[in-house]
Amino acid sequence: MISKKLIIIGAGPTGISCAIAATKAGIDYTILEKGVLVNSLFNFPTNMTFFSTSVNLEIGNIPFISHSDKPTRKEALEYYRRLSDDYQLDIRYRRAVLSMEAESSQYIIRTNKESYYADHVIVCTGFYDQANKLNIPGEELDKVRHYYDDAHHYIGQK
Repeated sequence: MISKKLIIIGAGPTGISCAIAATKAGIDYTILEKGVLVNSLFNFPTNMTFFSTSVNLEIGNIPFISHSDKPTRKEALEYYRRLSDDYQLDIRYRRAVLSMEAESSQYIIRTNKESYYADHVIVCTGFYDQANKLNIPGEELDKVRHYYDDAHHYIGQK
């Protein structure tokens, strides 16, 4: 069992921001991420452009450089990789949290790979990869998608 002062669940922008604050405060932390760095953004459509400006998306006093006023998915992925590298964030990838329970003054967090004790936990799981299903017939068919990926796959098909 690994012991930490702080466990952050989720390596998206909010989890990264919390980890940067923990780093600056000298707090021993680990981020547990079920997928890859900024997993939800990684799963956005390849040619996606953000609605917000890069300046409004900056965290950790690291400039978010974009070639236009609205950054792309590719630019965002590069930016968050740079943040992770610059701050040497302690991120454990492919660690799906299976359970969390309080035990006296600590939490026990169990993942698909190992378990952790933590004095504090911050949950930054977001919502993008939580499909809002309609519970209608046919919704679970292989051809049905719950997230937009790219229209090209579907050209000439029903």
